[in-house]
Amino acid sequence: MKKLGIISGMGTRAGLYFMNKLINRIEAPTDQDFPEFILHNNSKVPDRTLAIVYGQESPKDEIEKSIKMMHSLGVDYIVLTCITSYYYVNQLDEKLKKNIINPIEITLKALEKKGIKRVGLLATTGTLKSRLFHDQTHMEIVTLDATTQEDILMKGIYMKGGLKSSKISQEAFSLFKQAFNALKEQQVEVIIGGCSEMQIGYESLQTDIVYVDTISMLVEEVITKMDLKRTNEK
Repeated sequence: MKKLGIISGMGTRAGLYFMNKLINRIEAPTDQDFPEFILHNNSKVPDRTLAIVYGQESPKDEIEKSIKMMHSLGVDYIVLTCITSYYYVNQLDEKLKKNIINPIEITLKALEKKGIKRVGLLATTGTLKSRLFHDQTHMEIVTLDATTQEDILMKGIYMKGGLKSSKISQEAFSLFKQAFNALKEQQVEVIIGGCSEMQIGYESLQTDIVYVDTISMLVEEVITKMDLKRTNEK
């Protein structure tokens, strides 16, 4: 069986979210049927948004260290459970990133194949500024206005008890709901959760608009590449 390397700590909940999604999507009657994976919860990685937007300490060295560790452990594939981290992955040597699965490419290709034209993107300011989604598609990418982005969405992520916290407050979920609904009102066909925190916030919502979870898209690609058996339930 193939071996998977999971790089997390950006934030820690993102890695747990990915693993739960993966475990719930595969058919594994016994212990031995589960895939072998190695998790590096590298909580030393500096904040990606602070680096991209405000020029603070770059996370590239820590991300590269984690990737090299996975290579040394002989993994077949590597995933990073922070979407913004792929901004730095793209800067690495080809040898280092050859077996890294990219959820951004997977998500955008799937939507383009369905003929989607106008997409809402919920993501941290760092992800938006990095243009990870914008520069890889011809679809129209719609985002929140600057005030809603910073005072509502980003506050809900980074505040005490925010979506990155070990204990998430109801206020954080409420702020996420406000941001989500503000984007929904902009006549988009679907909304992409462009950061792992978006997926955590989305689970508290009830909505009729199509929502695309980049982490779930990553899970599906991992199952395919690792030749795992899917369950019939999502």
